[in-house]
Amino acid sequence: MNPRPPTRRLILVGGLISGAVGIASYRPAPDPSWKAVTSDAPWAPRDNAGLVIHENRIWLIGGTPAKTPQGLSDCWSSAEGLTWTKELDQAPWSPTVQSMVIAFAGRLWRMGGFYQDGDTFAPVAEIWSSQDGRSWTRAGEADWSPRGGGALVSFSGRLWLLGGTRHPRNEGTEPNFNDVWVTDNGTTWTQVVQNAPWQARAFHNAVVHEGQIWILGGGYWGKKAAAYQDVWCSPDGRSWTRKTAMAEWPGRIWSASASFRGALWSMGGLVPSTRAGSDDIWYSKDGAVWYPYLSKMWVPRMAHSALVFSDRLWVVAGSNFDFLHDVWALDLPTDWTGESPFSRTWRFLLEERNRW
Repeated sequence: MNPRPPTRRLILVGGLISGAVGIASYRPAPDPSWKAVTSDAPWAPRDNAGLVIHENRIWLIGGTPAKTPQGLSDCWSSAEGLTWTKELDQAPWSPTVQSMVIAFAGRLWRMGGFYQDGDTFAPVAEIWSSQDGRSWTRAGEADWSPRGGGALVSFSGRLWLLGGTRHPRNEGTEPNFNDVWVTDNGTTWTQVVQNAPWQARAFHNAVVHEGQIWILGGGYWGKKAAAYQDVWCSPDGRSWTRKTAMAEWPGRIWSASASFRGALWSMGGLVPSTRAGSDDIWYSKDGAVWYPYLSKMWVPRMAHSALVFSDRLWVVAGSNFDFLHDVWALDLPTDWTGESPFSRTWRFLLEERNRW
């Protein structure tokens, strides 16, 4: 797999700048490149896998494989992203797809998702947890409505669930959720908000950044798919502030996000207008203004997973209708600020756009 060099160009043609009409063409120097840790990990190609840090190791849990509608139930771990150990071939939980996975309170957790039988999807609310990734215990049914495609985040010592949907291909007809739930122990949940101000959605990202919970993008999937470009944040999970209604990146679902080097990152995902995965990467210091990150990188994808581990930003697996089992990592200097001639030019153009 050969990473592709950046081909994007920023071109400003015509326009009133300081009383003159100018023409400028700028091809930016690439940002630091992503490194291919492996293009052939030992686990089966998949998307929608759970990817978390537990006991100072990366854990890959379940996901959707290429040749069967049933979800995978294997568990793998790695100390460095290259060498992987199969911890469990088949966990006892249902072979659901688009379940939610997180590490919380010293345990691995897997909950929700859809049990698929042909074209029929049944949402579940079951909760499972494990201390070692090999022995799993069923914790019962959650207090929230059965769903998949929601977002889990650990924040202020508690576990939070935000949104989701009752059907992965709902085309806006099945209920999507914009509720917020919280738990101290992973099993007993309390609804904090029934209808948050952000639009009901699934396949979005939730990230902890600068002491707040952030929600990025999401939407719903089907022939009438929709994807949102908004960014929201909350200091307590109850009160929400919209940082932007239309981020610079196209609306998308099944993207991956993280907080790294003082910035929010949004990477890849499915843009409904293209019906395909993407390979664009965006970062923002404040969640309101976003800049493209240009580098040699991984192939377009959606439903991939991302996290920060060993002071690197990682992207793992996913699909673009071809399922993947690769691992990528990005190293950035500790003093990286995101400032470059290109980002300054980009900021200037945004300011001019807003001024006019």
